Amino acid sequence: MALVFSIINNKGGTGKTTTALNLGAALSLMGKRVLLIDFDSQCNLSSAFGVDASGHHGKPEMLSVGDVLLGRCPIRDAIVPVGAMSLLPSTDRLLDVEFQLNNEPGREYVLKEQVDRIDSEYDFVLIDCPPSLSTLSTNSLVAAQYFIVPMQAENFAFIGLDRIMLTSEKVKKRMNPLLELSGILFVKLVHRTKFSQAVITNLSTNRDFEGKMFNTFIRQDIALMESAAFNQTVFEYAPDSRGAEDYKEFANELVRKHGQG
Repeated sequence: MALVFSIINNKGGTGKTTTALNLGAALSLMGKRVLLIDFDSQCNLSSAFGVDASGHHGKPEMLSVGDVLLGRCPIRDAIVPVGAMSLLPSTDRLLDVEFQLNNEPGREYVLKEQVDRIDSEYDFVLIDCPPSLSTLSTNSLVAAQYFIVPMQAENFAFIGLDRIMLTSEKVKKRMNPLLELSGILFVKLVHRTKFSQAVITNLSTNRDFEGKMFNTFIRQDIALMESAAFNQTVFEYAPDSRGAEDYKEFANELVRKHGQG
């Protein structure tokens, strides 16, 4: 049975896609069977692999997560291989799909029903969520056992974190009693700055978040941004970089914490 993780933050630019991409690659390098689900209409995770399910630039339109959610195809039919991993790609019409999904009874459970059909085929399923607490994000939390919150050490980060925790508590109480916070992951971290250190200290001493931060920090590294632009993981693009080192350590921490070792 796969461990399913929702990678979620209701703010944009917090490193969700970078984390899904490179955590998945690090787990794959450890011999784990990994499925990545692109749940964002911006399709950045799909684009990082050069996959265009929307059919732009003269390419044929592919089956995508939108077709799966609307029951147009089984989930297996829409999954594509991307190197040693598997990907359920997104489409730029996913917001239209979400609008249609809102009229469905039990709409919050649609992704879980599909993932349950293939979870024995993978060790890890990582869901890259949109930058909002929408029907799609709720679907990801209902389908997951754990959620990871990538976060930058910056002003107002706590505001978004509070909203995510409130939403996850409601999902746990009403729809998914198995849901737990795996941890808060600091990304794009410049550890030497006083401000970064102050944010980390404030969070680690906050009673609500005590013990809920990952020990691994993802340091700021241009290789993480460049690798996706070249349709590569950081391990392919710059295997000796800080980004590769940090995501490898994060994958090890996650496996130690949740099993599948």
